[in-house]
Amino acid sequence: MIERRTFSFIVGGIEESMIAALKEYCKEYNPDVSAYGGELDAKNLREALEHLQPRFPLYLASYGDGKDTFQTALGPEIGAPHQYRHDCSFTVICCSNNARSEGARRRGALGDVGVWEMVEDAQTALSRMQFVVVVGEEKFLLNQEPLNPAGVEYIAHLPEMTAYAVQFDTYFFWVTPDRREPASSVQEIEIELFPSTGGTNSDRPGVVLE
Repeated sequence: MIERRTFSFIVGGIEESMIAALKEYCKEYNPDVSAYGGELDAKNLREALEHLQPRFPLYLASYGDGKDTFQTALGPEIGAPHQYRHDCSFTVICCSNNARSEGARRRGALGDVGVWEMVEDAQTALSRMQFVVVVGEEKFLLNQEPLNPAGVEYIAHLPEMTAYAVQFDTYFFWVTPDRREPASSVQEIEIELFPSTGGTNSDRPGVVLE
């Protein structure tokens, strides 16, 4: 079980679970729900909109940031795995491109979903959710704390798009690699420094691992 408690396994599992929950809850209007891949980080967002517009209404789920707190060592040996508690945030970006007006993008018009409704749907679909993955015959709880609503941020206001970020807080436990095997750890690091000027040694500075 320890190998399944890595940081990437848990974060990826939470993102995928958020996407699945949003797709199920919002299936009536069938939005595009995906993991965030930097779509709104483009230097020229107007150019990025050319690729984003066919995907609206659009939800983008992403891990935000977090902080680790040591919990316990999983063995007495040097190199035994350590368990950490990771307090963190996840975000769902809600994007709408209703061409009628800014107000229509927010509220919806003539049967279209507005971004305010998308924000509400994200909050309803995900608030207080915990996610369990099944690996073989084992069930594994990804987030020990249910997703808690942590705010809404207005992140984009363009003629072609309105976007809000819906934030959630949670925490999970993850485990460092097991370094008890002799071949899995560096026993000693020897660093040799050479002067950049005036030295007689022609070798380049380097790090020697032993």
